[in-house]
Formats: sequence, structure tokens, C-alpha cells
Amino acid sequence: MPFLAPPAPTEQDNLAGYLSMQLDAFRALAHGLSDAQAAATPSASAFSIGGLVRHVTVVTANWVDSVQHAPALAPVAEIERRVAEFERGFVAGDSLATALAQYDDVANRALDAARRVDLETPVPVPDAPWFPKDVEHWSVRWVWGHLVQELARHAGHGDIIRETLDGATMYPLVAAAEGMGDLGFLQPWTPSDPGFTTGVSTVVYFAADPAAARAWYTELLGAEPYFDQGPYVEWRVGPHERELGLLDAAFAPEHRADGTGSVIAYWQVEDATAAYERLLTMGATTQWPPRDFGSGYVGASVVDPFGNVLGVMQRPAG
Repeated sequence: MPFLAPPAPTEQDNLAGYLSMQLDAFRALAHGLSDAQAAATPSASAFSIGGLVRHVTVVTANWVDSVQHAPALAPVAEIERRVAEFERGFVAGDSLATALAQYDDVANRALDAARRVDLETPVPVPDAPWFPKDVEHWSVRWVWGHLVQELARHAGHGDIIRETLDGATMYPLVAAAEGMGDLGFLQPWTPSDPGFTTGVSTVVYFAADPAAARAWYTELLGAEPYFDQGPYVEWRVGPHERELGLLDAAFAPEHRADGTGSVIAYWQVEDATAAYERLLTMGATTQWPPRDFGSGYVGASVVDPFGNVLGVMQRPAG
């Protein structure tokens, strides 16, 4: 994909060129990601890059079907099947290569139809609550214009997710995905070794009177904890839904920084056991060895050489 849509001699070529450019954006967004990275949701959005790829695959396929069956309605059963498939999103264990192969198949169908189907062909408006009731049909021209803007909106959405994930931005990703080499004014994106952490995962406070502390923090935060499991409760705080936990002090580890009431800040890592072992090699001592919290969360904590408690947390993908 070039940085700009190509010049076009006709309206149909112009629409196909912009459609091709927006479709290519998602290949660039996914460039260089592992399956685990593709399932990660590092921003305020609930979407991952893999989830966006799956979403635009379904959206594009449904609009292409509407064009290819015009002036008749596209089969509703197939559209419903795709939507049901989208609802599961992209989760841990899914293959990004498979998702991209499915996407490529749909993208190729879309470009073929964009170059071939008459722009004046009427496309019936489906009976759905989000579509207008006073319009009987759109033109194929309208469909391609709508699809271009919808893909562009999601590509911008993906830019934020990808930049939050690993700092990569669109132009360097395009240059890397297209094998452009050093352009002088722009260096193609290259993978780098991940840092020790991608940010704070969970902060845990201790309380000798957990019921009173629970009530106090519920009032402070203006919300009941979303997770309540006896001696431990947890809230999600802020647009990134970072976790604030409250644990009965009776279950606190022996070492606490000030001897009375302490905080453990858990830093998010890809592999909690590996991070824990690395910290020990750097002179830290064990506070809590790696343990499974359930639901895909694995955590550990150490005391650094200066007496501070440092936690590491491996969160479930997606």
C-alpha cells in the first residue's frame, strides 16, 4: 500500500483505489505481531488488533455480499453466521495468520466487486434497526463510499491500539510491511525486545478490617467492586480499567515494607515466572513465589535489594 491512493482515470477506479488503501491498513496494523500481541487489549478500547481484523472481515464480507446479490437481498443466514463468529472476537489461542488469511480472501472479493459491478446498481436496504426505514435501496457507489469511511474509522482505531501496544505507528509499519527500506525521511518499523513491563497491572492494599475498608473504598470510588471473593475484592479504575485490589491483612505475606500496612504494585509482564526468576538473579528476595490466581492470572512478588515490594502479574490475553 502506498502512502496515498493512486491516481484514477474513472470514478470506479478511484473508489477501488481508496478501498484498496483502507483494506491494506489492517495488514500493516498486524505486521510483526505475535498471536499473543494480536489478542492484547492495551488501550481503553475492548478491541485488540486481532479483534479488529476479524471485525472488518465480517463487515466487509457483509457489504460485498450485498453488492454481489444486488438488486436482490443478500442471504440473511450467512450474514447472521458471520456476525455470530465476530461476537467471539480474537482470543488467546487464536491464530493471527488464519485471521489474516480469511481477511485477505474477503478483501480480494471486495476489490474484484469494486472494479466490476456497475456503480448504479441498486442495493436493497436490509431490515435492521440501525438502517433507515425511509430508504428502499442504496447504490453500489454509496456502498463503496460507506465501506471506505468505515474501514478508515477502524484503521484509526487500530492506530491507537497498536501504538499503545508497542509504540509502532502507521507510516513506519506500512514501510516495513511493503519492504520499502530506508526512505531517508522515514525508517521502517523494526521489532525490538520487549521491556520488562508494559505498565501497572494491579495495585493491592491490605486492611485489618476488610469490611470497613471495602465500604470506605466503595464510597471513595463510587462503585461496588466487580470481583468479590471473600478476603479479596477488586475494582477496575479509570479508562484503562486498571485493577485496585483490597486483601484481608490476615493473608498478607510476612514481609511488608513498613511492617504495618503495605502496598504491592503488580507490574504487567508477559511471563510472571520468568520475570520473577530474573528479579531473583538481580538480588531480589522472594516475598510470594509465582502462584495461579485463576482465570489466566499468574503473579509473584519480591523484595528488591532496597526493601521495596515489587510484584509481577501475567494477565490473560484478550
